[in-house]
Amino acid sequence: MPSTSSVIPWVTWLRIVTIYAVVLVHTMGATVADPTSTTTVNGWVARALDLPLMWALPVFVMLSGTLALDPERFRGSGDYLRKRALRLVPATLFWNAVYVTDLVLTTRGWGEDWRDAVGLVLAGEVAPHLYFFWIVLGLSVLTPVLMPWIAQTGRRAWFVAAGCAWLVPILSMFPLLPGGERLGVHTSAWTWWVPYLGAYLMGWALRGVRLPRWAVPPAGVLMVALMALLTWQWENPSAPEWLQQWFPANYYGPTVAVLSCLVVLLAQTFVRPGGVGTVLTRPAVMRFAQPVAAATLGIFAMHFLILTTAVRLGVLGEPVASWPVLLVRFVVVSVVTTLLVLVLRRVPVVRRVL
Repeated sequence: MPSTSSVIPWVTWLRIVTIYAVVLVHTMGATVADPTSTTTVNGWVARALDLPLMWALPVFVMLSGTLALDPERFRGSGDYLRKRALRLVPATLFWNAVYVTDLVLTTRGWGEDWRDAVGLVLAGEVAPHLYFFWIVLGLSVLTPVLMPWIAQTGRRAWFVAAGCAWLVPILSMFPLLPGGERLGVHTSAWTWWVPYLGAYLMGWALRGVRLPRWAVPPAGVLMVALMALLTWQWENPSAPEWLQQWFPANYYGPTVAVLSCLVVLLAQTFVRPGGVGTVLTRPAVMRFAQPVAAATLGIFAMHFLILTTAVRLGVLGEPVASWPVLLVRFVVVSVVTTLLVLVLRRVPVVRRVL
C-alpha cells in the first residue's frame, strides 16, 4: 500500500521541477510557435527546451492525485470540499480577474462588456494556463465520490481505472471518424477535468511504485527518446502523417501519457533515502525545498503575467528571440516570480490566492 507520510520528498521535488518546466515552456512558446522554428538554430534550441516538457501539466495533475486520493488523509466529504473550496475558489476567481484586467488595460481585445469577459474565462482564452484551476476544481468535486471505492480496492483496480480513464483523451485524438477526423476533446470550464481523470487516478496508482534496478536504464532511454520525438515531431512538415494522426504531439496523445508516467516513476525511484537523490531527502535540504513546493500554485498563476508584461515593455526582448535571450528571460521570470510569491505568501489574506 502507498505510504501516507505528510511530506513526501519526491513529490516535493517533482512539484518544483514541474513548475519551472511550465515557466520554461511559456518562455519558449512564441519562438517555438514561429513558422521558422524548424529551420533555425534558435528555433530548434527553443523546441528542445519546450516540447520535451509536455509532461508538465499531466504530471501536475498526477501529483494532485498522489496526495488528494490518500484515504488516510480523507476526513469526510464536507471537510475535504470545504478545504479545497477555500484553497481553489478564491485563487480561480482572483487570477481570472487579474488576467481579464490585464487584457482591458493593454487593449488586446477582450470584448465589449462583462458577458464577453465571462465567455473568455469559461473558454480558457484569458490566459493559456488558467484552465488548470478548473481542472483541479472539477477533480476535487469528484474526489469524495472516488474515495470509498479507492479505500475498498487495491492497486490493480486503480491501474485499470486510470488506464481506462486516460483512454478517453487518447481515443479522442485518434482519427476514428469516417473521414479520418478526430473525435476531439470538448474543452470548457465544466469539462476540462474529463481528459485528466486518468492522470489523476494514475498519480495515486503509481504512488509507492519504484522501478527495479534493471528497469531504470531502459526507462531512462525511453523517456529521452519520447522527449526527442516530441521535439522533432510537433508542427514539423517532415513528420509522417500517420505519426501525427495516431501519436499526436499534444497533452492528450499516448506519447505524453507514457512520458508522464515515466517521469513520476523515475522521480520516486531516485529521490528517496538510499536512492541516487538521497541528498535531496535530507531534512536540512527539505527545509529549503518545501516552501518553494508549497508556493507552486502561486508561481503557476503569476509567472505568465510577469512574462508577458516584461516582454510587452521590451525589458526581456521581443516575443520571438534568440536562445540566449530566452534563457535569460526564463531565469529572470523564474527568480522574480518565486521571490514575489514567497514574500506575498507571508501576508495572510494574500496567501489565499497564492
